[in-house]
Amino acid sequence: MSATSRLASFVCELDAAVLPAATLGHAARCVLDLTGVAIAGTKTPLAAISASFAQQQFAAGNSTVIGSQKALSVTGATWVNGASASALDMDDGNRIAMGHPGASIIPAAMAIAEQTGASGKQFLAALVAGYEVAVRASAARVPWYKDKMYSTGIWGVFGAAAAAGKLLGFDAAALQSAFGIAGSHGAFPPGGLQANDAMVKETIAWSGMTGVSAALLAQENFVGPGDFFDYSARWDTASLVAGLGDADGYAIRKTYFKPYAVCRWAHAAVDAVLDLKQRHALRVGDIAAIEVETFTEVTRLVNYAPRNTIAAQFSIPFALAVALLHDRIGPAEVSDANLRDPMVLDLARKVRVSVDETLDREFPAKTMAHVTIRTPRDQYQASVEFPRGNPENPLSDDELDAKFVLLTRDLISEPRSVALRAAIRDLPQAANIRAFTELLRF
Repeated sequence: MSATSRLASFVCELDAAVLPAATLGHAARCVLDLTGVAIAGTKTPLAAISASFAQQQFAAGNSTVIGSQKALSVTGATWVNGASASALDMDDGNRIAMGHPGASIIPAAMAIAEQTGASGKQFLAALVAGYEVAVRASAARVPWYKDKMYSTGIWGVFGAAAAAGKLLGFDAAALQSAFGIAGSHGAFPPGGLQANDAMVKETIAWSGMTGVSAALLAQENFVGPGDFFDYSARWDTASLVAGLGDADGYAIRKTYFKPYAVCRWAHAAVDAVLDLKQRHALRVGDIAAIEVETFTEVTRLVNYAPRNTIAAQFSIPFALAVALLHDRIGPAEVSDANLRDPMVLDLARKVRVSVDETLDREFPAKTMAHVTIRTPRDQYQASVEFPRGNPENPLSDDELDAKFVLLTRDLISEPRSVALRAAIRDLPQAANIRAFTELLRF
């Protein structure tokens, strides 16, 4: 049996009825996190342009568009919701995949589940399948295809196709065809940070739309190349299926959630400076220098004057300055006003980044940082191995709820917020997902 067929068979045979409650619960946490991020993301220019494009170029339908009362086709809704979910760089991620599975997979699964009348448990099982395929498709890439090519769209497309195919009731042959279609039409961007002031956002929205399109084409008997993962020489096929089906190792259980609206590579350093400020009651005006020792990839985030809010998401000097001045980094902090704030810019210029070889060797499994803050009188140091939100340092249910409320409180009413969170928590028992998705139409 080929690796592609084994992966397809795993998806088809995954039984929602016997998935561990903890796994279903974690999938629901992923839905909660992404929903809040996407609601907030609807107010970004990126999402507004994507929504306008979709209204003009995609057919009307009955698939929910988050934050709108105008429903679209499956493909159109997947596109818009993926754009909103990825706009703020607060969507979930996976350390080994080096990217953001949820924003590719959840919008695709949501759109299909609305059409099929899937139960909440079936919807969550499709997410488990989609995350598994996507993370494996990233982690098993051969070196020439993985090195410096971090864009989620490269591999998120397979997760979206897997989740959609699962909900459409595909057999393994149909899903293999969908994988081939998805891989043949998927994005091939050079890297997630090549143009970090652009709106492409790792082609996340495109990958979700392409993956769900691949499944819909396969449903109509459009034949894709079979055994795509095996013959294309882009994957280590043994690694692709190693441990497949181990319930204790489902990829979705390794999801991290982001407390800050900046690139995950910066989070360990942000945690460190916030810890030092609180522990030592540091006054920002006393800070003479901020020295960050970390892994090589962070040197790509040394941008002292980001020109727009997307570029600011990928600037570690900006992130550390805003964190120290405001004690958090949400959408309000990654703002045009802060891009021009003299206090932010002055503090950002005090940041220096260097590579620590020991920490560098731990990447990508760990994104560690050692930070030194110097004042005229003393110096203070902190190291972070696992930034907040990692599986090893998880956000609690209360912290995820607080993130949701912070992101959405100015956009939806408190009763709607309470009802949405309740509907998401109820997904493992829900007869369908309508009680959840109807609350997203506003």
